[in-house]
Amino acid sequence: MKQTDIDTQTLNEEFYQISPDILASFPKFRLPLNLYRFDEKISQLAPYYKKGNRLPQEQQREMAKISREGQLFVSREDHKIYAKHISKQLDLVLMDKHLTTGEIVYIIKYALTEKIDDFFEQPVDAALSKLFSDTKVVTEYIISELDNINHLLNQLHEDYSNAHLCYNSSILGLAVFLDAQGEEYKRKALDQLALGLFTHGLGLSRIPKFILEKKTNLTPDEQSKLTNYPMNGAGIMRKLDIMDEIVLNCHLEHKEMMDGSGIPRGMRGNELSLHGKIASVCHAFCELTLIRNDKSLPYNKALEFLTASQQKYDPKITKRLNKIVLKLMGRQQLNKS
Repeated sequence: MKQTDIDTQTLNEEFYQISPDILASFPKFRLPLNLYRFDEKISQLAPYYKKGNRLPQEQQREMAKISREGQLFVSREDHKIYAKHISKQLDLVLMDKHLTTGEIVYIIKYALTEKIDDFFEQPVDAALSKLFSDTKVVTEYIISELDNINHLLNQLHEDYSNAHLCYNSSILGLAVFLDAQGEEYKRKALDQLALGLFTHGLGLSRIPKFILEKKTNLTPDEQSKLTNYPMNGAGIMRKLDIMDEIVLNCHLEHKEMMDGSGIPRGMRGNELSLHGKIASVCHAFCELTLIRNDKSLPYNKALEFLTASQQKYDPKITKRLNKIVLKLMGRQQLNKS
């Protein structure tokens, strides 16, 4: 049947349409949110389905038909429920033309952070496969319109966790990489860098919490666990058959320093890869700016610290990060005014 021609301009602020693909991804018999149907007689939306109710097969078929006709809607008040659901199949977010940019970015942030947490909790093939699949959705979103990287930058995490640190480092790192490569980047390298950045905190996630929070001096064994965590993370990735140099360098080099004072191998200068330098700079910036124990540095102070530490952090990468973050701060200030 031909899709109904609905003028949805007056509906966009409160509702958006559910496409057949999105609808098909929901549980068949009980949906987790309310749905609304466009009533042509009154030219308004009317309640159609109440969340949690059982759907008989006849109504399932009718609902699919209504969706194909463009008459099925969800309230934007239920966006967080919708986002949690669609995050399970993140590729659907690129197919839904009714989501706003802010909603797309929220779903991406939610999905990737959840997948990072899942992988760190249980680093097995299935969890890695889901995470890698979602990283490719992120890179596809970015390259479909390069300004999309700015939309992702506008919604970084504020509070500290290992997963939040990896997510923020990844978005900033991809922005730095694209700024450095221009139009000369290769998609495969972008995908590998994304996977490396999103997973680079894996080794840290395997260190017992009591060691990370210990106030007294660490034992030699405890210190060894901290010093060698990047190598341990890379080792787990290899066991999962990840042998790509870019991915492994993000793990191995994100705590290395240009002057050789970093861990785990004390590499210096040109011994470090481009991708390792990006991971190092962005990881340090996010460690400084994420709120932990009610403390954090403002973006501008973190940039000043990195710029003043040229012996430790690659000055070219720091300069690119500085440019990206200053533009981000300008957009944030403009939105406040």
